[in-house]
Amino acid sequence: MKDIYGLIVVMAMVAVLCSCHSTEANYKESYDKAVAASRTGEKGEQYRHDLELRKKSNYVVDGDSIRLLRHHFNVVDDTPDVIKKYNVVVAEFKQQFNAVSYRDRLRGEGHASYVVYISAKKLYCVVAEGYDDISPAATFANDPDKYMKLKVLVPRAWVLMRI
Repeated sequence: MKDIYGLIVVMAMVAVLCSCHSTEANYKESYDKAVAASRTGEKGEQYRHDLELRKKSNYVVDGDSIRLLRHHFNVVDDTPDVIKKYNVVVAEFKQQFNAVSYRDRLRGEGHASYVVYISAKKLYCVVAEGYDDISPAATFANDPDKYMKLKVLVPRAWVLMRI
């Protein structure tokens, strides 16, 4: 009789453990719903406005217009001597782990990539390449797909100038 009760308890525990778990598909579906909700109504207008600002050019180099921002920033997980004056940003993240992971993938492609942290924006930016002159930085920023295989994770690649 004890064996039957023991067997029932074990089977009940197995059933509970197998039936109560989330899947990646569940998380993705919830995330997609949250993103869709944040892009409607008043929040949607703010999102579209921010997106337009992030795509807007504000500087002209060699007849081409680029987005150039000037900020103070710190390098993450590297020595400060890797930083150049003009840095082509191809990804932005709120979490350091994601930025470092993307940087490592860029380094695997052969880029001298590094991560910088802009404390004013609380943002980790992944720099694909850094240059001492603005002209090659502008060339890279205008057509990053020509120089790298990974997808650019910003609406438009831009140049970060160190001040």
